[in-house]
Amino acid sequence: MNVHRFGVKFFAANPESVQLEAFIPIFHGWIQKQNLTGHLLIDVHDYSHMHHGPGILLVAHEGNFSLDMADGRPGLMYYRKTPTALAPVEHIAAILKSALQACRHLEKDARLHFNMDEFVIIANDRLNAPNEETTLAELRPAITGALKEVFGDSDFKLARWSDDARERFALRVSRVSS
Repeated sequence: MNVHRFGVKFFAANPESVQLEAFIPIFHGWIQKQNLTGHLLIDVHDYSHMHHGPGILLVAHEGNFSLDMADGRPGLMYYRKTPTALAPVEHIAAILKSALQACRHLEKDARLHFNMDEFVIIANDRLNAPNEETTLAELRPAITGALKEVFGDSDFKLARWSDDARERFALRVSRVSS
């Protein structure tokens, strides 16, 4: 399956502390410092006026980061826009690592904490990754391999976010307690 436009959303563990406007100067500071590895940070867009929208968006050449408010659950969303020469496992692992790096910066800069026990992985490509069980079957090895690479020996359960074929393919990833 030829898909490179994946995204991941880590939910805020303290959603009540999310004040969207506070992230504008934080993201501008990131642009000035260019402090996200492997990304050329370009601009900040304010979508805080949109109900359950993308919130505050940090545009990079390689992908977009945002304080996303979709489904009323604030969190850090990262979408990779550009392809890489990496194998699928490494490509998805790199996306997870980029999002986690942004989460660590937000934990330091904004005192926002993230829940690493539940998150969402999205294939932002309806043509090459339709929202079907066959897509899950095809992507499962790459996603589980990437999860092992990034999170070590933790076990995760993967479940489709929605069965609606009109929606993008998205997985709810939940850490399994041992």
